[in-house]
Amino acid sequence: MFKNIFKDEKGNSKKLYACSVITGSTRVVELAGLCGFDVVWIDMEHASSTLDGAERMVIAAEAHDMIPLVRTSGYRREHILHALEIGGQIIVVPMVNDADTARETVAYGKFSPVGRRGFNRGSRGLRFGVDGDNWMERVNAETWLIPQIETVEAVSNIDDILAVEGLDGIFIGPGDLSSDMGIQAQFDNPRLIENAVSCIRKAKAMGLVAGIFAGEGPLFEATREAGADLFIAGSDSKILREGMQAVVQQLKGSD
Repeated sequence: MFKNIFKDEKGNSKKLYACSVITGSTRVVELAGLCGFDVVWIDMEHASSTLDGAERMVIAAEAHDMIPLVRTSGYRREHILHALEIGGQIIVVPMVNDADTARETVAYGKFSPVGRRGFNRGSRGLRFGVDGDNWMERVNAETWLIPQIETVEAVSNIDDILAVEGLDGIFIGPGDLSSDMGIQAQFDNPRLIENAVSCIRKAKAMGLVAGIFAGEGPLFEATREAGADLFIAGSDSKILREGMQAVVQQLKGSD
């Protein structure tokens, strides 16, 4: 049996909670693991991580029993392949707006017969070639390839995207989606919540996983109720900012 990170030891579904480490610090990755996060979000789209830096974060995550999630910088072959070869276990691909792009994602991210992933058995993502038989099948089963749904176009095409064989789920990006809907950063807006919940329910109905960047408030509650499996619950930069602001306010507030 191949390992399913979204199941517990008894085979029951479980939810995963992630911290986004925007700073690129391996020490913060370690701290996130020690504090109990299940997943670390390693961002190569908006953050300044180099490929080498992202790989070090993957290694730090694995050392503390966290699942390394890599959001790629795009959906081209090299974006997806590099994220896989450094050891990303969950690969989130941004701006997948239609079924054609979703099919390209599968072609680049899964080995034959599912896709046409490039062959390099010596990468750390393939355990440097130490696995024996059925290693391609194992990697296909244990690598979670997830397109990001973050535009009105993607929401309108969600049925076609979900029908693409080889995808493991979807991830809702509420920031860009809210902007594309003309309700920028209104994360409690019922229209945004309705779109997110609808996509998640459709994914779950097809036996796929679903995730979202949310950790509190109505959007989090509604999508958790809808069956979402993966939540990016916060970022190191936000936690640091809020902590620092609180300390400064405490120190200077009475001046």
